[in-house]
Amino acid sequence: MMRLLRFRDLEYFIAIAENGSFSRAAEACGISQPTLSAQVRRMEELLGLTLVERRHGRVTLTPEGSEILSAAREIMEAFYRVQRTTSGDGLLLGRPIRFGVLPTIAPYFAPRFLKLLEPLNRDAPIDFVEDRSDTLEAAVNADTLDFAITATLPRVTSLTAIPLIDERLVVVSAEPLPEAVAIDDLQRPVLLMQEGHCFREVVSDAIRRAHQRCGSDIRTRIGPSSFATLLSLVRSGHGDTVLPEPYVRGSFHAMDGLSVSLMEPRDEGRQLQLVVRAGRERYRDVARLVAAARNALADAAGASVDDLDELGTSVPHVTPPIAHRVEDRATR
Repeated sequence: MMRLLRFRDLEYFIAIAENGSFSRAAEACGISQPTLSAQVRRMEELLGLTLVERRHGRVTLTPEGSEILSAAREIMEAFYRVQRTTSGDGLLLGRPIRFGVLPTIAPYFAPRFLKLLEPLNRDAPIDFVEDRSDTLEAAVNADTLDFAITATLPRVTSLTAIPLIDERLVVVSAEPLPEAVAIDDLQRPVLLMQEGHCFREVVSDAIRRAHQRCGSDIRTRIGPSSFATLLSLVRSGHGDTVLPEPYVRGSFHAMDGLSVSLMEPRDEGRQLQLVVRAGRERYRDVARLVAAARNALADAAGASVDDLDELGTSVPHVTPPIAHRVEDRATR
C-alpha cells in the first residue's frame, strides 16, 4: 500500500521551520520531541529528500526544505481558507489586502478608507489600484483583487455588489449659479469625461432623463480622464461640468473662484458598491470592510455614521449649502 503524506506532517514541518528547534516545535505541537523527529524522518523518506539539518544546536532548512516549506504553507492556507469559507468568516483581514477603486472615487475615498482599514488589518500590507469598472471586476473575479469599490452593478454573475452609499451630484461653473440647478437649465456645454469612464455614463444618463422630462437638447463636449482637468477646462470657460458632491467638498482649493450648485432633481446621483466574489458577502470580515467603506464615504460627504444608520445608504445634504460654502471661500 502506498504511503502518503498527511496534513499533520505538513503542520509539524512548518512548526520546525518557524521555531528553529525540535524541542520548541514539539512543545508548540503538543507532542514529544522523539515523536516529532520520527514524523520528520517519515516525511523525508516519503519525499526522498533531506529537509532539515542540525547545526550547532539549531535546525536549518536545506534548499529542498525551503521549497517544500513554501508549498506546505500554500496548502495550509488553502485548507484554512476552505474552513473559513464554510464557516462564513472568510478572514480577509489580518493578511495582505489588495483592492481596487474607480479613479473618480479614489481621491476622496482612499485616504479615509486606508486610515480606517489599517488598524482593522493589524498592520498587514494594504495595496490598492485605480482602474475602470470592467478591469476591476475582472480582477476581483480572478482573485487578484480581494474587492473593489465601483459605481455600477457587476456584469459578471460570479460577483455580487453590496450597496455602500448614494452620492449626490453638483454642477460646477465659472459663472454664478443658484443654490440648486437642473442640468437642462445650463446655458453652456456640459463637459463629460472620456468614453469608458463610468462617471461619464452617470452624467449622460442624467442628461437623457432631462431630455425625456422637458425635451430640451443639452450640448455636451467630451473632456479628459480626470476631475482635475475637467475643472481646469471649466475655469478656462470651455463649459460647465458635473462632479460628485464628496469630491467637491474635499477640493476647496481646486474650487476657488468657481461656482458650485447642487443638481436637481435630488435623486440624480450614483450609488457606490463594494464588489466581491459571490458568497463572500456573508463573511464577517466583509461586513467590517463594508462598515469601514461607508464610514469613509460618509465622512467625505459630510454626513455622520448616525445619518447612515437612519437613512440606509443615502447620504443627506448637510448645511450650510455646498454652493455657499465654496462661494464664501472664493470671496475671501
